[in-house]
Amino acid sequence: MRKVLNYLAVIIGCELIALSFVLLILPNKVLSFGIDGVGALLYYTNGVNPGINILVLNAVFILISLLVLDIDEVKKYILPSLLIPVLIMVNMILLKNVVIELPELVVSILVSSFLIGFGYSLIYKNGHGAGNIFLIEETIGEVTKFRSKAYSWILDILILIVLFITNGYMSVIYSLIIIFASKYLITKARFGINDSKIFYVITSKEKEVKDFIIRHMKYELTVLDVKGGYSQKKNQILLAVINSKDYFKLKEGIKTIDPDAFIAITDTYESMNIKTF
Repeated sequence: MRKVLNYLAVIIGCELIALSFVLLILPNKVLSFGIDGVGALLYYTNGVNPGINILVLNAVFILISLLVLDIDEVKKYILPSLLIPVLIMVNMILLKNVVIELPELVVSILVSSFLIGFGYSLIYKNGHGAGNIFLIEETIGEVTKFRSKAYSWILDILILIVLFITNGYMSVIYSLIIIFASKYLITKARFGINDSKIFYVITSKEKEVKDFIIRHMKYELTVLDVKGGYSQKKNQILLAVINSKDYFKLKEGIKTIDPDAFIAITDTYESMNIKTF
């Protein structure tokens, strides 16, 4: 049953992306990111159904990726890569007489950004990959041994330059909003939201700080025995994982107890079983 629900969520995510594409992006002659953006740009110039453009490009890049990456890494992209362009083609036929009129163009842009970002989020959260530009990033990184997020932005910049030449600067501005907003939502879906913090504390007032974390803040902590790399001096690090909402309270509390305490704070994108009392 769970597997069925996962596939259903993926299908819904793909349909949201397709609907945004057909009802909001294409009528306003703007672009989304990556391969979808290339497919739309080709449609504006050659008139070929963007679903066909995207399907062909996705198929080519998946085949190339299979030559470089492990098949388990590639196969999670296959279903969305086929389903999204097919749904775009189907929706263009079924909804050819449907016109969405929102009060302002910017509202259309924001709605399309949300639908794309939310659609991809559903896909990622259910174990699939989408947006073959991320697969291309991994493929190029594997070949060059230099992994970078810049590859996707290079492609986006290139298609935006062409869009500027053909449609003018306003289309580019609106397209940038879609690209930034949808990529932000996708990144949060892929890597999570940093809803918790890790505190590393070295203090001369260890007992008081421990008492503050456990009794006042109601969090558990771990004590790590460490030794300085240069001084060889033995010391202890207090480690606590807390909810982000308590970040300021804990930081200021430790500084009040020991103004000279060493505190290192990092984001954690996922934590399970944070224990409070």
